[in-house]
Amino acid sequence: MTLFPILGIVFLLCFSDRLAICANCPYSGNPTTSLNEITLIHGAKTRNIPFPDGRLLAPAPDITVLSNDTLTNDTRILPTIGNGHIATVVKSDTMCMNGLYNGYAIKTHRALLPSIMIKSITINGSAKSNYSIDFKNGMFVESHSGQNFSVTMKMYAHRSLPQLIVTELLMLNEQHLPLQLSISSGKATVTDDLDQNLSGSRSSPSDNNTGIFFGRIKEFEYSWNETRNVTMVYSRIPSNICVAPYQKMARLFLLSVDSNPQVAKEQFTEGVTLFINNTLENQHIQTWQSIWNNGRIDVVGNDNLAKLICSSLYYILSSLPLSEKPGFIGLSPGGLAHGLMYNGHVFWDQETWMYPPIQLLHSDIGKAIIKTRIRTLDNAKHQAMMRGFRGAMYPWESAFSGYDVTPVPPYFQFEKHITGDISFAARQYIYLTRDTHFLIHERGNEMIRDIAEFWESRAVFNKRTSVYEIYNVMPPDEYHHQINNSAYTNLVAQLSLRLPEFIDGLLGQYSKPLYKEVADNMYIPFDKSRRYHPEFDGYQQGEKVKQADVILMGFPLMMAMPGDVRRNDLLIYENVTPAGPAMTWGMFAIGYLELNDTTEAARLFRKQEENVAAPFNVWTENADGTGAVNFITGMGGFLQSLLFGYGGIRLHPDRIDFHGRLPPSTTSFKITGLDYLGGSIDLSFTNDKTNVTLTKMAKHPMKLKCEGKTVRLEVGKNIEFTTSPASLEPDFPLLPTKKPASTIPSNKFL
Repeated sequence: MTLFPILGIVFLLCFSDRLAICANCPYSGNPTTSLNEITLIHGAKTRNIPFPDGRLLAPAPDITVLSNDTLTNDTRILPTIGNGHIATVVKSDTMCMNGLYNGYAIKTHRALLPSIMIKSITINGSAKSNYSIDFKNGMFVESHSGQNFSVTMKMYAHRSLPQLIVTELLMLNEQHLPLQLSISSGKATVTDDLDQNLSGSRSSPSDNNTGIFFGRIKEFEYSWNETRNVTMVYSRIPSNICVAPYQKMARLFLLSVDSNPQVAKEQFTEGVTLFINNTLENQHIQTWQSIWNNGRIDVVGNDNLAKLICSSLYYILSSLPLSEKPGFIGLSPGGLAHGLMYNGHVFWDQETWMYPPIQLLHSDIGKAIIKTRIRTLDNAKHQAMMRGFRGAMYPWESAFSGYDVTPVPPYFQFEKHITGDISFAARQYIYLTRDTHFLIHERGNEMIRDIAEFWESRAVFNKRTSVYEIYNVMPPDEYHHQINNSAYTNLVAQLSLRLPEFIDGLLGQYSKPLYKEVADNMYIPFDKSRRYHPEFDGYQQGEKVKQADVILMGFPLMMAMPGDVRRNDLLIYENVTPAGPAMTWGMFAIGYLELNDTTEAARLFRKQEENVAAPFNVWTENADGTGAVNFITGMGGFLQSLLFGYGGIRLHPDRIDFHGRLPPSTTSFKITGLDYLGGSIDLSFTNDKTNVTLTKMAKHPMKLKCEGKTVRLEVGKNIEFTTSPASLEPDFPLLPTKKPASTIPSNKFL
């Protein structure tokens, strides 16, 4: 045999796989684009645009991007993408839509939908992989690069077209052989939450590249008018994609989800049009950029902390709509993506932990949270009536209907402080906005008074001691239930009873005098000899507690108390809270900062990091990794420890106080976009200097009180002073003409 036939056989053996690829590759001929162009493809629609295109670049790791070379198989700690309407854990088989629940009564839970998206990519060639969550641009980015080729996949829940989850597959082949991709994807199949007889998948009559999936939940929660149908319009995903030599292409795979079939179809069409016009991704990024520009927290000198701040704010915001939206159900502890964490129910977590930082930084989105309780006000009234009380009594856990769906009896029966927590959130909203339209025309005043009416009917007058008491409750510490006079519950009830009097002055009306009578004489447990607040009547010092409870009286409830009492509460309850959930330790840090004990504050502030799972900063409820994920309740407490702890922000009826201090291991700390009375203010702090800048004019002229001086704020003008306690207030009297009694009372029993 001659040498040439032998070489020919060797060549065929070595390159048979490549030749097979070429034979099966629809793009194996000459490249369809020039070296200076990239082809945008969706189904039969194509368009060439100039190259280079910035979308081909994977994000560089910085404080807004977390990356890793491998991806864990533990989906619990994978990052999430969402926009308040739809959300998913990347690589998971399922996704969730706001408002879609399945199951009767206490069995109700967020319905799981099929995730019709790319799950994995395999490439015929040696490639280096990277996986990133880009918080700044709100997207998950997966990249694979080898010699003369790269593949980048971007997934994001579109921020301005909320029905859409977008997958862009960006491929660059600069070698002389085709590039073959094998793709695994989720299928349009029913889940356990959908009625199989009424579900189906078919092709669009006008486009074989598009599928339509219809589904209906199996069981209503209570009401016949619940959101029950879902339509998913999706791009069909091939099992293989071939990229011709020297070709650059971007392929779109779109998923549009809504309860209204017409809306789902229209948004899908709009998404394809924007992609072909090369504006789909830019519109999404610009919307996220606007969110970050309007409100965020930055630190310098501690990159790990900066990343944790950015990721925490992203994960909460990605479960929220851009602004008030009818039908928004609310925030659950695991966010929208983790639908089965606490069944997707809404708890006190929303008002007490997640809401305050959002309201400070994004007032429009904050209002969306408050309106979730207006949406269910009528059912809260019905619940109070059924339990023999007046007014409105909100359930411990709620979902679509607003009725109680708490699956465990003790919580259902006794954990009533949530009604006061909702009133306290409304108090913060009114302090920050003076939104009288909300009070008069959006039932805000009605909700506030109905909550006061509930507590007035729930409190019992003790003739022997001449005080009002509240029996048979469960405090935030859920290790104890059916106790009397929870210190936290009684205080939040007292504040609920005082709020109508404050609203009276704003609206020029009068509420029942009995509200004030009950509030003024509400019993708050206090041990005079040991100078601390027992958690409830009969509490024995040393009994273990689950989480922050009594210490919440100092903040956020801002009860006035002597420094030694505040310190005693902190010391006593830290020692008996062995493994509190994530949000607990931020409140302890705030307490020590109030006492100017920065050493103890820093220790407890850092303790929060124990609940953060690498590499994507996914929070777990407990430090050992157990409990709910991605635990946005803990993130809310963490952000509060920055804003209200190291920022020292305190909300009052007529002003905002603040006193900036640097978080651990930082050289500067900035709060961008603090929203107050329609205006926006930037606060920045270094070790010894504070800067205040009004960036948007408020409803009234604003002034700053610092260092014994009063300075008028002007848009764009920076005011610098030596760091010390200071106040922001409008140059206009904000206290009601009919001055209310002390809105944040001291303990009359001290």
